[in-house]
Amino acid sequence: MPALESFPGAEFFHNGRRSPMVKAMGRRLVEEGCGRYQSGPGPEWTDVDRQSFAAWQHKLGFSGSDADGIPGRQSWDRLHVPKTGGQTHGGQTHGGQAHGGQAHVSSPVPGHGVTTAYHKKGPHWSLGYHTGADYAAARGTSCVAVTGGSVRSGEDRSFGHYLVLTSGGSDYYYCHLSKRLVTKGSVRAGQEIALVGDTGNATGPHLHFEKRPAGKGFGSDEDPRW
Repeated sequence: MPALESFPGAEFFHNGRRSPMVKAMGRRLVEEGCGRYQSGPGPEWTDVDRQSFAAWQHKLGFSGSDADGIPGRQSWDRLHVPKTGGQTHGGQTHGGQAHGGQAHVSSPVPGHGVTTAYHKKGPHWSLGYHTGADYAAARGTSCVAVTGGSVRSGEDRSFGHYLVLTSGGSDYYYCHLSKRLVTKGSVRAGQEIALVGDTGNATGPHLHFEKRPAGKGFGSDEDPRW
């Protein structure tokens, strides 16, 4: 039997994930008569991939939450996805390429760009300027770790539900979240960690993404690059 892709974990499969492994999975689903694709499959995980994998889970006899279209170890292993040579955990994620074993993530909200820039001046910010970068997106949109590091959670009247990703001497703040999927511990670049919301002082759903030197307080913000 040819070498097979090992199960990367259920958190690997979310909208915006790009990997040659996703395309190889789709081809196997088509071979099993479970493909729901009008075109493709392609390398980016989409709702059609989820529908196709749900058909495979039903074919295996799974039901309920075990047939929600998100691969589990048993259903993945039984699909026999051939190895692609593409990296899965620290490799190509959300349209980025691996650099030195760590994924390069193009946005903390995959598929969304900056809608309010860092340091934009205005009277509605307490310091007279915007201390981070905003990414407007629908409530419940995925937020991912822009780099590997450790996460802690917090909450206040301004930022609402938030996470802090600490990496390389910097703290990256993810603010106004509707849900925190990880609250502490280590994460890898590209891993889904939270969902966009409008908690705290927010006029609509968006991610406020802010960078500070590790351990520093409000007002020590830096250009939020990673």
